[in-house]
Amino acid sequence: MDFAEYLKARCAERGISLHRLALLCDLNQIYFYQAVSKNRSTPPPWVLRRAAPHLGRPYVEVLIAAGHLRPEDLEEYRRHRRPPRRSVGRADDR
Repeated sequence: MDFAEYLKARCAERGISLHRLALLCDLNQIYFYQAVSKNRSTPPPWVLRRAAPHLGRPYVEVLIAAGHLRPEDLEEYRRHRRPPRRSVGRADDR
């Protein structure tokens, strides 16, 4: 499934049109239509971040569907991620 099909399917699930999605994201409708329907390019990540909540999908899933991120990238990140540091010696910890 290409990104345009993915996006149209998610909009159909939510009962909104691509035009309505563009309005909800505060985007230029012509730009959004061309990026999605004409397959000129996938929208940049900042556009997808705005769209994800209106699509009812996690931002990472939308990035993967658009081709900005691969599932392998997430696995690599998880393998190399360090656990968060705990602060030591705070008065709250006593």
